[in-house]
Amino acid sequence: MSRELLQYFSFSALPFDKEISTDNLLELPSTKQALSTLRLLVDTRGIGTLCGKSGTGKSCLIRKLISELNANLYKPLYLCHTSVGLTEFYANLAVSLGLEPVGRKATLFRAIKERLYALHRQSRIHPLLIIDEAHLLSNEILGDLRLQTNFEIDSTNALTIILCGQESLMQKFSLTIMESLANSITLSVRTEGLPKEESLSYIESRISASGGNPGLISKNAMNLIHQASGGILRSIGTITMAGLQKTMLSGAPQVEAEHIQSVIQR
Repeated sequence: MSRELLQYFSFSALPFDKEISTDNLLELPSTKQALSTLRLLVDTRGIGTLCGKSGTGKSCLIRKLISELNANLYKPLYLCHTSVGLTEFYANLAVSLGLEPVGRKATLFRAIKERLYALHRQSRIHPLLIIDEAHLLSNEILGDLRLQTNFEIDSTNALTIILCGQESLMQKFSLTIMESLANSITLSVRTEGLPKEESLSYIESRISASGGNPGLISKNAMNLIHQASGGILRSIGTITMAGLQKTMLSGAPQVEAEHIQSVIQR
């Protein structure tokens, strides 16, 4: 079906494909603001959160942020396997730092801190730890993360942490045992569904970037896509792609509201 869509609409690539190049990722007012806040967090070297419902663009923001980092100044460390125990979490972090994941928790903890500090102090490369799916982290791991940022009696910012996850992550910070970590969070970013104008702009930009004809999707169809998706980026893509398939199968030249209606009523 993918090949047929490319040929039928003269696309150079599928408009909402997962493999969109970083250069072509989100360029919308709300996402630019979110990215600007993440850049500020990197500059100020603290602990921050990036939270929102699934499909609201968190991964795209992380990809964009990492792509902008100067490799001579920053070392991004990306972890997404979070439904693990503390020792396994440290083992995964050790591997990302080029360390052997051997020894007990205390041994791994010390080796990781020494490597992080050496990067920051000796190599002049600031580590940026990005933990995706952070809402799945245990309270034990979250509690220990604060300790990983304590260098020189908590007087040196040798590690920046971004906790990226769904909204339930923020609920954990209200727990008494999370008070220390909660008080250490300096910046928070929340991703939400796009407003209508940005939804339409997003659809049009993706169609254009993929070589599609302007006006391929009618205004009424785009309004319906926004309404049905709630402005959630992933849902916008899913509904639009289904609408394109429905349009192709019907032999129509343009995606109309009726094509989208038939998709969302299934």
